[in-house]
This record gives sequence, structure tokens and C-alpha cells, in this order.
Amino acid sequence: MSIKKSRPVEKEVLITKSFVMTENLFEFGPLLIKKDPERRNEPQIQQVNSSIFQITNSGKYPVEAQFVLKSTLSVEEGGQEGKSPFMIEPSEATLAIDETLQLRVFSFPDEAKLFKDEVVILVKDNPHAHALPIQCLGAKPSVSVSHDTVVFERALLGNTREKKLTLTNTCPLKVNWRLLKVDTLPEEFCVKPTSGTLNPFEEKNIDITFKSISQKKLLENIVLEVEDVE
Repeated sequence: MSIKKSRPVEKEVLITKSFVMTENLFEFGPLLIKKDPERRNEPQIQQVNSSIFQITNSGKYPVEAQFVLKSTLSVEEGGQEGKSPFMIEPSEATLAIDETLQLRVFSFPDEAKLFKDEVVILVKDNPHAHALPIQCLGAKPSVSVSHDTVVFERALLGNTREKKLTLTNTCPLKVNWRLLKVDTLPEEFCVKPTSGTLNPFEEKNIDITFKSISQKKLLENIVLEVEDVE
């Protein structure tokens, strides 16, 4: 488990799968929403959507322990309302003296928002429960465009004019993007680049060049397609 003293101020610097000391919680970081929890045994899913917590019996006797989420407890027991994206495996275990258990905690957010919960460890014959706050940020691909319309003024034949279009990744996930219908543009237009990858909150300039070849009016459309990298 990675340990961070505090959370960076810059939003571009994201914390993933780390314990933040100043907040006393484990941060899963941003996760793509709508992934299928039934696929949690797949290695690539576990690598992104789960983390291992090491639970060690440092006492003088073997212990029987249960592992639950605070959200699954009743309101009287301190539970919380709302669906939790977290899962725990295994839910119980018997630990010998000095034995360490690999407790896997999953997170599958279904909405683009912040989720919080707690991993609660209940030890038989011990009235004091241990709790570890956890959180994740559900996210979905989102890219903004600086202009909805790019307008080139009248140009003398043979003249070339350039415009810039800025793409901004407005989400905390890495995203792939590409421009569609560029191949069908008239020869007067040149667009570069037409695809790429944007890191969280990164910007990318698109150069659009127009060369006046003949006397005519042009009205064309290109389409931005955005998808996650997973």
C-alpha cells in the first residue's frame, strides 16, 4: 500500500490506491463508471478496481474476524444510506498468531461522483471494532471544445489561413479522442492532428488550415469522438 502524507493541491496530480495520512483514509482515486463487478476475478480488472489490505493478527491468540462495509450495517449500528460501490473478499477468516490475510477490496462506481465507506473489522469476543475509511471517485470520459464553430473569413484565391481548436480533458481519467469526417473534407481544408490521447485535465491544440483554391462558399462538419482507454 502506497502512503501519501497529504493530498496534492494541483488537480492534475491524482492520488490512486494510496493511504492519505492527513485524511486518515485509503484513496482508490478516479475509476471508470459502469464496469461489471461480475468480472472482478479477471486480472486486468483486479489491477485497476481493487487493492489488497494486509490484515495481521499481532495478538497472543488466534482470532476469528469478520470484514464488513459500514454501509451494510443498520442505521442503529452506524450504517449509511445509499448504495456503496465497494466489495470485500473474503468476508471472514480465522487468523493464527502472526498470520497475515490478504484482504481484497473492490470498487465499482456506477455514478460520476465521490463515494465514501469504511472497511470494518469485527473480531470475535472483542467489543472494539477497527475501521478504515475508503473512498473513490466515479468518473466518465469528458472533453470540452473551445469553439463549436470555426469560421474562416473571406480569403483571396491562393491565400492560406489558420485557426486553432483546443480540446480539454475535463475529467480525471485518461481518454482517447479522434475527429470523424475529416477524410471527407474538401481539399481546401487540412486538420492536424486528428486523434490522440489526453491525460487528465490536459489540453491539446488542433490546427485547422484553409487554403482558398476556387471561388465558393463552404460549410462542413467534423465530429469529436471520445472514449475511455480501458
